[in-house]
Amino acid sequence: MEELRRTMLDVSEMVSLKMEEFHQRLQNVSNASATAGSESTTAGSCAMETCPLAREFEVFRSSVLFCLENLQAQMQILFKMHDEQEMRSRRKFLLLHGVNETKDESSASVTKMMSVLLKLPDVNEDCLSRCSRMGVKRGNKPRPLLVKFHDVEIKDKIWMAKTNLKGTGITLSEFLTKTRHKLFMAARSRFGVSNCWTRGGSIYAYGENRERRRITSMKDIDVIPESVPPVVLDSVPSSGRNARNPTKKAQAKSQMT
Repeated sequence: MEELRRTMLDVSEMVSLKMEEFHQRLQNVSNASATAGSESTTAGSCAMETCPLAREFEVFRSSVLFCLENLQAQMQILFKMHDEQEMRSRRKFLLLHGVNETKDESSASVTKMMSVLLKLPDVNEDCLSRCSRMGVKRGNKPRPLLVKFHDVEIKDKIWMAKTNLKGTGITLSEFLTKTRHKLFMAARSRFGVSNCWTRGGSIYAYGENRERRRITSMKDIDVIPESVPPVVLDSVPSSGRNARNPTKKAQAKSQMT
């Protein structure tokens, strides 16, 4: 789908560029013919022929660009439907980050670790459909663990218990599509890591006044106002408070000196 998207954009850019080049050449010919029209009868007739040609070209260009815009809109709908379908196929998956790689690694050891850390004693090997590392190992950094569960209920139960992993160095994340992962990273960059999260493959963020907003495209990120944290007086250094509003004790001390 990504290759199809890039091909569509390349074709659209190429057609627009060629149309603009031809339009410029036609405009130059029309201007030259109009300038030479007073000097030659042949040039004058050429100018008369160029005017209808220019009008026909404008009609043709408008129709082609209109068709391209409609095609792009239909392709966007197709891309969205494909992304939603792919995300539904990932609803039983979770990614475990920060788990050290060992030679004797198995589904049993992974489920035991999750059961202990997440404080879910009923989680066992039977809950997993499969478990594998993602990507190629580079350096000492452990690769993410892709875990597929037998049903969505177990996956959701583990997902809701992820707060128990705080301080362990291990994190859980949803197995987002490439498009949604890119969108999620952009949202975190704009609003901050603590103000963005995912749930069921959907992306959410806190905007202005801590209002929860769902993000489905880059346009949503652009229109959502950034959250402005309230000013906490206790967080202001004492020297800053005294400089703006000195206490009676500070005033008395300055008078003594």
